Amino acid sequence: MAAGDVFVHLFEWKWTDIATECEIVLGPAGFKAVQVSPPQEHSVQPPTYPWSERYQPVSYSIARSRSGTQAEFVDMVQRCKAVGVDIYVDAVINHMTNYPSPGVGSNGTAYSKYDYPGLYGASDFHPPCTVNNYQSAANVQDCELFSLPDLNTGLPSVRQKIAGYLIMLARLGVAG
Repeated sequence: MAAGDVFVHLFEWKWTDIATECEIVLGPAGFKAVQVSPPQEHSVQPPTYPWSERYQPVSYSIARSRSGTQAEFVDMVQRCKAVGVDIYVDAVINHMTNYPSPGVGSNGTAYSKYDYPGLYGASDFHPPCTVNNYQSAANVQDCELFSLPDLNTGLPSVRQKIAGYLIMLARLGVAG
């Protein structure tokens, strides 16, 4: 494999640290890209703040996550790109958070399960059911894993919001 085909996943790193790593290590070593943790607003789960809270979206805002601010994210993308390193985002687009409920996200958005103000309401989700049969594609695709509210991606309005999030990331320079 050519050096330019390799990417690294800097799981849970701060945006500022990733930018520095691109400039000092990854760019000079010929890495193609960095995969970063989900940048969207996520649940906040004290007192332990587990890594999994990053995979429980509250909104598609990237104004503030535990990796940093939107300005730091944009700076990271630009600095990495300047040394030939693309950014790949781990995008969580299947579900929203369920815990704590009600709760407040990393950027201050108040929410409760099935109610994410300005984004999704109860009608945007599949009816509640539990993933309990891994032999059934419908059960796995349309039910709630770990009680996470499963977005009904069959709805054009849901797909448009997801597409809007991904387009916003691409416009900021995210490569994948």
